[in-house]
Amino acid sequence: MRRRRIRIPQRRRVFVGCEGESERSYVVLISRLLEERHRHVHLDPVLLGGGDPLSITETAVRQLNRLAQRRDSYATHVIFLDADKRDLVPQRTAQAVRLAVEQNLELIWQIPCHEAFLLRHLPGCERLQPPTPELAIAELRRRWPEYEKAMPAAGLAMRLDRGAVLRAANVDNALLAFLEAIEFYG
Repeated sequence: MRRRRIRIPQRRRVFVGCEGESERSYVVLISRLLEERHRHVHLDPVLLGGGDPLSITETAVRQLNRLAQRRDSYATHVIFLDADKRDLVPQRTAQAVRLAVEQNLELIWQIPCHEAFLLRHLPGCERLQPPTPELAIAELRRRWPEYEKAMPAAGLAMRLDRGAVLRAANVDNALLAFLEAIEFYG
């Protein structure tokens, strides 16, 4: 008697460019929360390194091209970027936005930085908009004393859960669009 082969459907792969380790840890957390709901999507967090928005976007394009040669292509492409560098050289930021549009890359601007982005995940902090990275870090540490920069996903999971992510998405349209694209709500 022949055994019937069970066919496991291929997951949709999503390229998630991460400016640094902090963003990568966040994406790993999102991936773990997503696994609790379904296994239709695989998030591939790719460390891009720092710099201005254009250099980060160019690095993402190079990484996408390199990775696409080795595997199937990605269904969705996003990059998490700190917005504090957005206005330093407006021409380079405009080039980054044009390149992102050309390459079908969605930019998720963390305003003004990743720590402020995380702050908006905490209860009662959704609408806080610290104007500088220094103030964002100070406020996040005031409300989350255990927080450390580049905290691993397991550390983030001590305070951030599905509800926290949804709380932040209610005030961040780019995050909301990303979560919809990866079927976070499904």
